Amino acid sequence: MKINIYNFLMCIICISLASCQEQIKENNLALEYAFNDSYWRIESPDGSADSLKIVDHQGRQSLLLNPGQKAILKDIAFKNFVVEFHCNGQVPGFGFRVQDPKNYEYLYLRMMMSGNRDALQYVPIHNGNLPWQLYNYPQYEGNAIYPRREVATIPLSMKDQLVSGKASDSLLTAIGNEGVEFSEESFVDIPDGSPAYIYDPRSGEALLFEAKEEGIVFLDIRTWVHVKAEVLENKMSVYVGDMDTPTFILDDLKHDTQAGGISLYSNFGEVHFSDFSITEIERGDTQSSEKDAKRIAPSYITKWHLSEMFVKDAVNFVQQADSLLKHRDKFKEINADKDGLVNISRFYDDMDKTILLTSKIVSDSEKEVTLNFDYADHLVILLNSETLFDGGMNFRPPPNKGAEGRVFVEDERTKLKLQKGTNWLVFVLSGDNRQKYNWGCIAKLEDLDGISLE
Repeated sequence: MKINIYNFLMCIICISLASCQEQIKENNLALEYAFNDSYWRIESPDGSADSLKIVDHQGRQSLLLNPGQKAILKDIAFKNFVVEFHCNGQVPGFGFRVQDPKNYEYLYLRMMMSGNRDALQYVPIHNGNLPWQLYNYPQYEGNAIYPRREVATIPLSMKDQLVSGKASDSLLTAIGNEGVEFSEESFVDIPDGSPAYIYDPRSGEALLFEAKEEGIVFLDIRTWVHVKAEVLENKMSVYVGDMDTPTFILDDLKHDTQAGGISLYSNFGEVHFSDFSITEIERGDTQSSEKDAKRIAPSYITKWHLSEMFVKDAVNFVQQADSLLKHRDKFKEINADKDGLVNISRFYDDMDKTILLTSKIVSDSEKEVTLNFDYADHLVILLNSETLFDGGMNFRPPPNKGAEGRVFVEDERTKLKLQKGTNWLVFVLSGDNRQKYNWGCIAKLEDLDGISLE
């Protein structure tokens, strides 16, 4: 009898909880997920379980993630939702629609880049790779303003001490007198187009600096930032600080529109999170964005045939390519993204390898046409077995490439001398075997007069 009563009570409780959940969905109510072991589990960079750390930080009780750690919301999946939280750190990240540890949508904040066009970054994670060079502004990166915390001010007369290179003893003493300790290993960097900063490799500490009327002010980027993201079908709107006006809108999330998990990430330095809540959206009135999608020019090469992966012979790669092309029937047909970008991580996961991409170009006569293209990480272009281009970034992008190696179709160009009839364009494309981030390309012909892409 006691067992029957117990079972009856548990049934009532389960029905009540389910009813509450449905009511929350219907009324679009925010659910707070406190940072405790009931809701969250912590993973170390090697995938092992770790302990959850709750600390008081700059006036807020927060979850602390060490570099490389992630926090995973347990056993709950969301498709359309609004998420809201506060974060504090160098590069806080938010993963959503997580299908498994290596496949999900990802948004992260570059706190050092406040006010710049790359302050926010969206990337689709395929096979665990982070292709930030492929997905760039203005579509996949956005501007945002982050608060700064002033920690030291030194006289303007010391401006000549702030030059790129090893930090001088007088500079270290001056900021030390302001209560900011940096070791003798510290250095100053003043990059073009990015904030100037001082960095201590011993402690991992970094401060921005800028000249103001009152002196040279040193700024800590690690302050609390209020973030909200609305995810609806294949669109995302991101709010930073101002919860009424989005600072970044993306209308082409790359993964399939389906429910998935939620994760929080710390990529560089410690990151704190607090006040995490999710409002699930149950709406069926949104249509696919196909009719709103911007159509790219037909001169983009969007249909390719992809080979299996192989280990590239640095000397005899042309012979390798010719040998593989004899078995072109084993290649698989793939389509580029809507913007013409080909992300090889969608198909393969080993960035130590190389693949072939082939495209058939049919010309009505002998003619010369310009091919615009870009790539990551190393590319050889062959036309009818003749080498036209051989270039790589090797972590230091060539000067003519996009900022920090970002991939833009106008960055590179070469002439294609087409023969009448069929021409085979071949990309021999190698992955980023150092950082394991970027592996892809984009290409278009300057005109299609008398030319067809098949």
